[in-house]
Amino acid sequence: MATLPIPEPQHQLDALTELVLEVSAQRNVGDVLGVALRQCLRLTGSQFGFVGRVGSTPEEMEIVAIHGFHPAPSFFADFRVIPLRPNLFARAVLEDRAVRTVDATTDPERVGQPRGHPRVRSFLGVPLRLDGRPIGMIGLANRRGPYEDEHERLTLTYASLIAVLVHNAELYEQLEETNAQLEQLVADRTRELAAARDALAEKAARLQAVLTETIDTQEQDRQRIAEDIHDGINQLLIGALLELTSSQHRIETGQADAAAAALGSAREILAQVESEIRRVVHDLHPPILEGLGLPAAIRDVAERFEAFSHVDCRVDIVGRPARLNHRAEISLYRLVQEALRNVAVHADARRVDVRVQFDPGHVNVEMHDDGRGFDPAAFERIQGGDGRLHLGLESMRRRVESLAGTWQLSSAPGKGTTIRARVPVS
Repeated sequence: MATLPIPEPQHQLDALTELVLEVSAQRNVGDVLGVALRQCLRLTGSQFGFVGRVGSTPEEMEIVAIHGFHPAPSFFADFRVIPLRPNLFARAVLEDRAVRTVDATTDPERVGQPRGHPRVRSFLGVPLRLDGRPIGMIGLANRRGPYEDEHERLTLTYASLIAVLVHNAELYEQLEETNAQLEQLVADRTRELAAARDALAEKAARLQAVLTETIDTQEQDRQRIAEDIHDGINQLLIGALLELTSSQHRIETGQADAAAAALGSAREILAQVESEIRRVVHDLHPPILEGLGLPAAIRDVAERFEAFSHVDCRVDIVGRPARLNHRAEISLYRLVQEALRNVAVHADARRVDVRVQFDPGHVNVEMHDDGRGFDPAAFERIQGGDGRLHLGLESMRRRVESLAGTWQLSSAPGKGTTIRARVPVS
C-alpha cells in the first residue's frame, strides 16, 4: 500500500498559519475543535478522528468533536463519554504522551470497539496540554500508511495550539455568558425599578387623593356642624331667648300664668338644644363606641342609617366579641359608617347586610348591598361626578391597610356591592 508523503516544512507552516486564521474567526469551542480536527485529518491523510476533553471527573473523557465518522444519534448518546482506563486509546491522556500503532486490531493494548464503530487500524493519539497538564487528546485513525515521527511532531504542534485556542474560546464563551447574565440582570433590575417607581407614583397619587379627600371631609364636617349649629341649635336658642324675654315681660305686667307658660316653652326648647348638641357630638365621636364597644356602635349606626335612608339594614355579630384597641375600633366603625353612607347616596339599594365576625386573632367585617353595583375595573378610571365615591372607597381601603389588614371590593352592574375587611387583633 502506497503511503502519503509527509508535508514539507513550508507546507506545514502554511497549514499552521491557515489553521490560526480560520480558528481565530471562531468563537464557539465546538467550531474551533471542528476546524482544527479537519485540518489535522487533511495534513496527516487520516480517514477519521476525534477530540476528547477530560470531563468533570478525571476518570472520564467526553468526545467533543468527531469528523470522518457519522455515528447514529443513539451511538453518540451511548458512547459520548468514555472511561479513562489503561489502554491504547487512553494512554495519551493518562501518560501525557503521544501514542501510535500500525494496526490497532493486533495491538496488545487494544480494547474492543462498540458495535457500529468503524474498524481502527493505524492510530495516532496525542495529548492536549494546558498549563503543563493533559486536558484531553486528539485521536487520528486509518491513515493509508503508518504514522511517522513527523506526523506525531506535527500533530503535537497542532495540539499545543488547539489547547490554547480552545481555552481562549472557553474564556470567550464564559465572557459572553457573563455579559448575557449581566445584561439580563440589568434588564430585570431596570424592570423592577420601573415597577417600583410606578408603584411609588401610584401610592403617592393615592395618598394625595386620600389627603385631599380627608381635607375635603374635614371641611364638609365643619360646614355640616356650622349648618347644624346655625340652622338647628342657633334657631332653638333664639326661640328660647324670645320665650324668656316674653316671660320676663309678662312677669312685669303681672301675667303670672302666661309667664309660667313661656318659661315652660323655653325649657322645652332648651331640651331640644341639648338633644341637638348630643347628636352633633355623637357624630363626631360616638360615646357608645367608647362605652359599649364595636358591636353596639355598629348596631347603633345601622339603626340611624335605616331611619334616615329607609333601607333595610341587618347586622349579624358572629363569634365572641372582644374589645379592640381604640384605633382599630374607630377605624372599623368609620369603615361601616362610610360604606352605609355610600349605599344611601349611590347604591339605590333595598337592603344591606352587615356581618362582623370575631375570630381568634382577627376581626372580619363584611357588608353587602343589593343595589345597582358597578364595574370596579372601569370605576378605577372614573373622574368627575363619582370622584367622592371613589375617594370614599380609597379612604376605607387605607383605613384597613393602616391596621395591617386586608381589603377586598367586589361588585358588578346589577349585582350589588360587597366590601370585606380583615384586620388582626393585637
